[in-house]
Amino acid sequence: MREFDSPRFGLIEVENDKLIVFEKGLPGFPDSTEFIVMDHDKETPLKWLHCVNHPEVAFLIVNPTQVLAGYEFDVPREVLEAVGFDKGTDNPLDLVVFVIMNVDETELTANLRAPVIVHMKTRRAHQIILNNPELPLRHPIEATAPEAE
Repeated sequence: MREFDSPRFGLIEVENDKLIVFEKGLPGFPDSTEFIVMDHDKETPLKWLHCVNHPEVAFLIVNPTQVLAGYEFDVPREVLEAVGFDKGTDNPLDLVVFVIMNVDETELTANLRAPVIVHMKTRRAHQIILNNPELPLRHPIEATAPEAE
């Protein structure tokens, strides 16, 4: 069990087996390596990716299919290796994908071009930058959920 003092939420206790580790940190935050996922609100699909070793770092996140129905991409082999995923023995359902939200005074957007991949069995994660100009860095979030295709 570990504790950290969050500027947003106060003192938080976290079990070590709930930590998600980014071995190389996140782009722009190379020293932020240990995170937990916390609910934002029971009424929304939004969550917090909160850094344990640098508590001032926290990101609002969401499953990308909540933002854009049909969102998909191929996870590169090197990313699968980085999170410890073995195609021969691991279940693809053990991989969780989310995107980081951007918040400013006028709108809420999602960065669909830089998803985060988490292997739930190993608790290792990696953020990738997709080379796909059709996926926006700031996709506007609508007040209602997208329709399934």
